[in-house]
Amino acid sequence: MKKNHSHYGGGATLVSPQKIFLKMKVTLFVVLFSAIQVLATGAYSQTKGFTLAKENTTLENVLKAIEDQSNYYFLYNGSLIDVSQKINVKLENQSLEATLQALFKDADVTYKIYNRQIVLSPAKTAADVQQSMEVKGNVSDASGAPLPGVTVIIKGTTTGTITDFDGNYVLSNVAEGSTLLFSFVGMKPQEVIVGNTSTIDVTLAEESIGIEEVVAIGYGTQKKVNLTGSVSTIDFANEIESRPVTTTSSGLQGAIPNLQITPESGKPGHSASINVRGTTSINGGGPLVLVDGVEMSMDLVNPNDIANVSVLKDAAASSIYGVRAAYGVVLITTKSAGKEGETTVSYSGNVAFSKPTVLPDMVGTSYEHAEFINKALLNANIGVMFEDDHIEGMKAWAQDPTNNPESEIIQGTYRFYGHTNWVDLMMKNSALSHRHNINVSGGGEKTRFYSSIGFVEQQGIIRYAEDKYQRLNTRLSVENQTNDWMKLGFKLLYNYVGEDEPHKYKDDVFRQMVFSSPVRIATPFLGDPNFPEYDPFIGKYFDDQNPISLLKEGGRDMSNTHDIWASVSADLDIMEDWTARIDFTYNRKMDRFSEHRKRIDMITTSFVETEGNTNNNSYKQISRDKSYSSFNAWTQYEKTLGEKHYVKGMVGFNQELTQYSSFSALRRELLSQNLPSLSLGVGDQQVAESGYEWALRGGFFRANYIFDDRYLVEVNGRYDGTSRFPKDNRFVFLPSFSLAWRLSEEAFMESTRGWLDNLKVRGSYGLLGNQLLTAKTWSGNTKYYPYIPFMASGFAGNYLFGTEQDLLINPAGLVSNSLTWEKASTVNFGFDVTMLNQRLDASFDWYRRTTSDMLVKVEYPELLGTSAPPANKAELQTTGWELSVSWKDRIGKDFSYGLGVILSDSQAEITKYDNPTNSLGDHYVGKKIGEVWGYETEGFFAVGEDIASHADQSKLGANWKAGDIKYVDRNDDGFVNNGKNTLEDHGDLKVVGNTTPRYQYGITADVTYKNLYMNLFLQGVGKRDFWPSSEEFWPVATQYYNTQTWFLTDTWTEDNPNTYFPRPIARETKNRQKQSKYMQDASYIRLKSISVGYNIPRNWLDVIRVAKASVFVSGENLWEHSNIKGPYDPEAAKGNGAMLYPFQRTYSVGVNVTF
Repeated sequence: MKKNHSHYGGGATLVSPQKIFLKMKVTLFVVLFSAIQVLATGAYSQTKGFTLAKENTTLENVLKAIEDQSNYYFLYNGSLIDVSQKINVKLENQSLEATLQALFKDADVTYKIYNRQIVLSPAKTAADVQQSMEVKGNVSDASGAPLPGVTVIIKGTTTGTITDFDGNYVLSNVAEGSTLLFSFVGMKPQEVIVGNTSTIDVTLAEESIGIEEVVAIGYGTQKKVNLTGSVSTIDFANEIESRPVTTTSSGLQGAIPNLQITPESGKPGHSASINVRGTTSINGGGPLVLVDGVEMSMDLVNPNDIANVSVLKDAAASSIYGVRAAYGVVLITTKSAGKEGETTVSYSGNVAFSKPTVLPDMVGTSYEHAEFINKALLNANIGVMFEDDHIEGMKAWAQDPTNNPESEIIQGTYRFYGHTNWVDLMMKNSALSHRHNINVSGGGEKTRFYSSIGFVEQQGIIRYAEDKYQRLNTRLSVENQTNDWMKLGFKLLYNYVGEDEPHKYKDDVFRQMVFSSPVRIATPFLGDPNFPEYDPFIGKYFDDQNPISLLKEGGRDMSNTHDIWASVSADLDIMEDWTARIDFTYNRKMDRFSEHRKRIDMITTSFVETEGNTNNNSYKQISRDKSYSSFNAWTQYEKTLGEKHYVKGMVGFNQELTQYSSFSALRRELLSQNLPSLSLGVGDQQVAESGYEWALRGGFFRANYIFDDRYLVEVNGRYDGTSRFPKDNRFVFLPSFSLAWRLSEEAFMESTRGWLDNLKVRGSYGLLGNQLLTAKTWSGNTKYYPYIPFMASGFAGNYLFGTEQDLLINPAGLVSNSLTWEKASTVNFGFDVTMLNQRLDASFDWYRRTTSDMLVKVEYPELLGTSAPPANKAELQTTGWELSVSWKDRIGKDFSYGLGVILSDSQAEITKYDNPTNSLGDHYVGKKIGEVWGYETEGFFAVGEDIASHADQSKLGANWKAGDIKYVDRNDDGFVNNGKNTLEDHGDLKVVGNTTPRYQYGITADVTYKNLYMNLFLQGVGKRDFWPSSEEFWPVATQYYNTQTWFLTDTWTEDNPNTYFPRPIARETKNRQKQSKYMQDASYIRLKSISVGYNIPRNWLDVIRVAKASVFVSGENLWEHSNIKGPYDPEAAKGNGAMLYPFQRTYSVGVNVTF
């Protein structure tokens, strides 16, 4: 096997290999079998003797021959060991020790063997012995890990040594005042003057950080210092190492400025919406997510397989991806193949427990609820729901449940006196989840590999009906250096996602948990010995709104996703400075979904059987199949001309094809509800299918020029075509241009070189297109063929022909042959600064994105007879900025720390829109996206106040009394109303809030002391409004709903007029108009994660042959502060505020082990 012995003119480098062994319970046969095959090709023989026969050859050639016959590496300083000297050697099947003794018996060289490393040092001379002092110490990296193979030399001499396996060194006879030079490949050299101490410990800093860092960009990489566009990147593997992250999106939340990750809910396996730099289009749209260059859902990727993430934000950075990149690109780079001669096995896992962050606090007794409901009904001039004797029975049971009945049957009607707290009943105290990952990487001279398997299971918090999410990820990546000009690559991925949940998720069961009356028994009727005539009803539930019966008896939904990816690639070194790459990827995704709906037969409180909806006795199966293929080919040339000119050019081609088909079948009236099968249904049946396909094709280029490391120019362009538009409008050219100036390299900045590492200003402009057509303008699959007229068919209609409902076919609508792309042009200005020996790093960007030709619906007179096709007739402008600052430093040998802050903001405004009347019910020119119009609140009408003298509020409701809302008559016309609800005549309305999140921020801190470490992450939003339109916020939205504790104490009465809510009125909306008083402040700060860990000392691990191990405890969403009122998590407050699956606090313990 060929290996490069580690030496260079000023020092030596080493990557320490370790042997491995790890037993695991769960193994994927294909991945491990493939890994074993690769391992077999790279195995070494440890026991074979050495046979050498060389005459008049260099010592370097002999060392190389020994390496080729073994798994040993030589480490030496080229300035101290003369490997060019000629020698003769002839050995036959000799041991390593005998071989080295024969080789160096007449040379001034000593050797030491550390596992597989052979360190060569110059032999001590008599002059050396006459020196006056012995100096020793340890050399480590920034994390405190020892660095073997570091060259330590007395400056100005040839006297020196190399650190051993543990980073230790000893130099004898060193004169006081001498300078020691420490050097290591990949590290910054460091000089230390020898004083009167004999121990000198040194920490070396990496050279390939900060401005020299290499980041992923479109179709390639670029040094951070040479970037001219707006790109942010994070070391994702390091960020989540000790966090219980189950999805990639949750690991990215708050980590990159202006990358907005918004969780949809706290449901197991929940997805998240992703946005880059604020509002994109009134039709929606998000960033393009690429995993190793291929479009893929980021939450299908095992977070443990990810190495780093880059976000391309402006048009200059993302235009190379054309029509899919209008609103940013997220580039995910997975972990690559292992290192030559080194096989590593790693395991990481954790067990976590979670519980909801926020749950509503429900009233503690039934009688308090009953009295409150009765009061609301009387205020609405409706009769009471609970009679006095019923309430007295509730009080008696609440005071002494042992000696008072929980329920009884009175005149044939079941009456409940007890109390049901649905929240406590339905929610578990905690839910369990666990995550396990194992990866194996390594290889030989020509073939390297990385393989992994990961498994996640999350259980839900529902007590009476299990909800569960499972995900299995496997990956195999192999690289083969076929020859000196070609490298082949192969990747194989298999992802499985399984979900099992109660069908009544879809019926907002969590809202039912809040709304269901506490005066409703949760369990089925269990009989009453005093009334045996009701025994036939035993086991039946009362009321079809019982959320527990809905969960337990309503059926189940199950889904399974099988996702397979395979890709092959070839990297070609055509000639010096000229490279090329070709890759092909194929994906097959298969979704299988089953929906089993069960009819729930119940009884009324008067013991009348009620048959559940027969439509709910059904079984449905859905199959969805999607195939995707991608082909890329590009070539690149880069050259440094002289000392000051650098040029780089790239051209390429991309083509993608997506095909989709769906089939579903449903059958009603199953013969047995407990045997879900299409063949066992005897009722109506429905069969449906659909499908679509679309393709992309484009050519792209990039050109870079750098003059004297000071002036940087980049030009990108792409000519893209899509099948989604009419033939004459399918292709578009999308260019971008960017410039940067490194002021720090100018001569007039010479005086700053001691503290300023880099200062760069940059600017860019670019144009991008958007091919996505959304459901806001098209329905179903018509968005893939908007230029083709579609007919709709079905049985949904009110027409009978004889006794049958015949198939109806609706005529095709109008289409447009002039449809074209939405276009997004972006202007970006920014600067990057690094200073104080790369300890302080900061970046700032300001941008303005204009989205034009947005597709909107067009209104024509009704006599047209059909709807008009959408047209490119709207424009939106988004303006924002973002800032990131980080600081990293070390204090002494044992303590290091880092701090980071990101902050971003954006606002979007409609600049063109076809709304002739400027109706507030639609977009209009000048509208800020997210704005909420409402009334200004003056307070409550007081007791004795002359309500008639106030402005007329009859447009909003009738029967105004003390305790009702008093709205402000802003236009002083004597009436409170919304006028014509237009921008010109909006009556007394005004903008009372805006739901756009503003000033989004993240704060990170990490501290390391010896083997202990702590990481902390705070995340939040500085400004956001939220209108709580859903019923769980408002007291007595209907008389049947439950009562929260704060309603009792914070609702207006004559004795308590200084409350938050007005007087309770059942089924009344006049006090619930959108208004300033109840617009919620949804800004928040949250302790998103904190982890504390311990790196187990190396000397402990050597005993058990473990290379590295750590244990940690961590938490997610442990604390938050917000002024929002109601049962809302501030992070989830959006839309109409309806009760979602609660967000979770998570407590985790885990371990990371490397063999």
